[in-house]
Amino acid sequence: MHAKGPEGQDENPADLVRFWYDRVPSGSYFFVSHFRSADDARSARLQEVVQQSIGRGRWRTDEEILALLPDGVTVLPPGLVPANAWRPVGAPEELTAWGRLIGAVLAVKP
Repeated sequence: MHAKGPEGQDENPADLVRFWYDRVPSGSYFFVSHFRSADDARSARLQEVVQQSIGRGRWRTDEEILALLPDGVTVLPPGLVPANAWRPVGAPEELTAWGRLIGAVLAVKP
């Protein structure tokens, strides 16, 4: 596992997911939340704000986020959705620009 450093190497969250996947028994759950790219100017600007604030991080598309999960896992309903829309209690709240850009998904190891 590595993080983005001064040399500019990219973080590798798939290694982190794989680290835990290899260490837990079948039937274990994996909950992944990640900044998601809407592939537009707004999400690009929000990514810049976060990078300037904490010095690292990268938005990923839904396909890239799902690819972080090891092969063979079963993604559970409702799939990859905005984090604050994932299994809401009561009526879902209106999503903010930030809320739309944080995705969450739950999967189970076979």
